[in-house]
Amino acid sequence: MANRICYPMTDVPKYLVATINVPAGVTLKAGDVVIANTNDATISGNYSVYSPEKPATLNLTKRMAIVINGGFEQLADGRRPDGQPDYSQYEFNEGDVVTVILLVPELRFQISTDCINGVAAVNDFIFPVDGAYQMDVDASVPVGTFSSLKLLASKHFRLGGQAGAQFAETFVAVVQDPS
Repeated sequence: MANRICYPMTDVPKYLVATINVPAGVTLKAGDVVIANTNDATISGNYSVYSPEKPATLNLTKRMAIVINGGFEQLADGRRPDGQPDYSQYEFNEGDVVTVILLVPELRFQISTDCINGVAAVNDFIFPVDGAYQMDVDASVPVGTFSSLKLLASKHFRLGGQAGAQFAETFVAVVQDPS
């Protein structure tokens, strides 16, 4: 069972925190990346909710935003379950408004291995790829990619609650300066 954990480890200025409206036919998870540059025109009077774009070859030069664990999972009747959050349930569906953080240099995140497409190790880089919301991993960042994170250290995250004393494997990652 995937435990999707992605949250900032440093103070994030409010102007870097945004919300997006999950597009039709898409399920986003904590740790997924999007481009959030356009306000959602389907919401009357909207000035704060963005309509995200999928990372693609043509827009990998733009600043990305990363989906974080926000809110809490809900039961079918809308109530929050007892106990600690279930990190395997952080999936956001069409129409959900989700919190994202713009990826700017020096922000640090704790991100679980379940959020990364591939096997990662300390000193690797994670970055958005063409046609996917999830991030890929490699020893270097592909040319032309604007937003990337370097994996600084491995860390364990205690799941708690229903998971008891289980831990999820995570990395401490820092957003790189694209220059």
